[in-house]
Amino acid sequence: MNRRRKRPSRKIIILLAAVVIFIGIIIGMAYPTIDQFRSLRITIHNQSDFDLTNVNASLVQGEGPVNSERDGSVYKLKKDIASGKKVKFTPRLSPSGESSVHLQFTDSRGEIHTKVVCGYTEYLSGKTYVNVTNDNITVKEECW
Repeated sequence: MNRRRKRPSRKIIILLAAVVIFIGIIIGMAYPTIDQFRSLRITIHNQSDFDLTNVNASLVQGEGPVNSERDGSVYKLKKDIASGKKVKFTPRLSPSGESSVHLQFTDSRGEIHTKVVCGYTEYLSGKTYVNVTNDNITVKEECW
C-alpha cells in the first residue's frame, strides 16, 4: 500500500493564487472607505528649528471651546516633539454632536500657536497632517 499524498495540480495553485490576488485588490480598493471609520489620527511633522511643547488637541462645540480634561474635550500629548521629529497620535476626545478640533502648542521660543486641524466632525474619524516649519504651519485635513 502506497500512501503517498498527491500534489495539487498547477491549475489549482494558479487558481488559488488568482483568488488571493483578487481578494487583496478588493481590500486595497476598500481601504479608503474603511479608513474613514477609524478614530481621528493627527500627524505632526516638526520641520522647524524649535521643539514643540504643551501640545494639546481640544474640541470646540457651538460658539466656543469647552476646555475641560474631565469632560473629554481636551487631550494633552504627554511628550514634546523635538525639531525634525514626526509624531502620530489619536486624541481621546468625547464629542457630543457637531464639533471642530483645534491643536495648540508652544514652541521653544515661547510662542503659542493654535490651528484648526479638523474643521467639522461629528464622529472624530479620519486623519489630519500638520506640517510645522519656521515660517508657517500647514494643515491637510481628511476628517469626518
